[in-house]
This record gives sequence, structure tokens and C-alpha cells, in this order.
Amino acid sequence: MKATLLFLFISLSFFKIDAQCTENVSGFGNNPDETLYNVSGDVEVVLNDDNTITLNLASNYGTAPGPDVRAFLVVSDGKSDSELAKTLIADLEHFEIGLTQSSGAQTFTVAVPENKNITKFDKVFFYCLQYDHFWDLGTYTSFSQSNCAVLSIQDSKIDQLKIYPNPAKNNIQIQNFNFNSGEIRIFNVLGKQVIYQTKNLNKTIDISSLKSGIYIVKISSEGKSKTQKLVIE
Repeated sequence: MKATLLFLFISLSFFKIDAQCTENVSGFGNNPDETLYNVSGDVEVVLNDDNTITLNLASNYGTAPGPDVRAFLVVSDGKSDSELAKTLIADLEHFEIGLTQSSGAQTFTVAVPENKNITKFDKVFFYCLQYDHFWDLGTYTSFSQSNCAVLSIQDSKIDQLKIYPNPAKNNIQIQNFNFNSGEIRIFNVLGKQVIYQTKNLNKTIDISSLKSGIYIVKISSEGKSKTQKLVIE
């Protein structure tokens, strides 16, 4: 019995490892005006297989107290850390992770926005939003298929989507749609969008208003997309 439980524990541990990718954040100490604002301690960014991002601040994390210091993921886009430190957060491609405390262990998990490509992000930005003032930033290795199996899993999920029947008449079905949300666009041969659905995407799409012909269906979710030719009789 003990051997069985140990096997299950090890199996679940390996599953957890495979279900996320972790990168350490380093290179803090970039505030040009006040060194007290600089971040210290261990910080890591985790990409989970449900297309969420987790930011872990360890127990040794610390910085100067601020009224509204928030953590963001940012795309550096080739800018140096000194350039980024002088740039307003609104002028950078970013999304917010959460409102932080000045010290101690903290964990934040948020969904990656559907319009954001997580492979482009490479900085963790701490920024006082209330006063629109830079706090500090650190760097991590961008997630990619070469260092993160989660991205391959997500690609596999989008690749499994199928539209049937094809040819179709009145309705089409989306098979293997296992995402929380997404969008579907249907274009005619001239490239004009003729159907658009978003948010809680229905797995059955009414196409009865479309004329016979060839169309292109594009399904997007969690930063991934797939296109397929559709014939309507």
C-alpha cells in the first residue's frame, strides 16, 4: 500500500512539473532615482498549461513601501533596462499581474490576455500606478517552445480543433473545443468577415445566412489560432 501511494505521489509530482514552466527573474536594481525602491529577493514567473501566469515572490522579497506598487509583465522590445526605467508603463506593451506588498512571500495568478503573445514578454515591472512612477524591473528568459513544453501543449490543443460537417449547410460544429473562451471568424473568398462570435464561444455555429461557396474559418483562443477552409452547399 505504501509503495502504491509513493508511486502516485511521484506520478502527480511529475505531472505538476510537466504542467508548468518556470523562469527565475534577475537583474533587479534599476531605479535611477532612489535605490530604496530596488527589489531584492527571489522572484519567479510561471507559465501554466491553462494559459495563466503565476508570479511568485519569495519570503525574502523586499522593496520600499508604496501606496500602489503593482507588478506587470512587459515586453522590452530591444530597449535597455535604463531606457525602460524612464518609460511610462502605459507606453510599454504590458499586462498587470497584481497589487504587491513591500515584503514577504506573495503569489499572484492571472490569465494571459487573449490579445497577448506570452513569448514576447521578458521583464517583470514593479510600478507605482497611483503616482505613475517607476519602481524597479527584472529580466527573465522569454517562454518559447524550446524551453517550455506548455507552449507545445497549447499548440497541440488548438491543432486538435476540427470543424464539421464540411461541406455544410445550416450549422457547423467545433469539435475538441476545450478552452474557456475564444472567438471564431468566418471570411468569404474576398476576405470580408461574414460571421464573428466571441467570449463564451458556442460549439454550434449557425451558417444558414451564408450563400453557397468557399469560406475561411479562423478560430482563436489563448493567444493561438487555427484556420480551416469551409465549403457551404
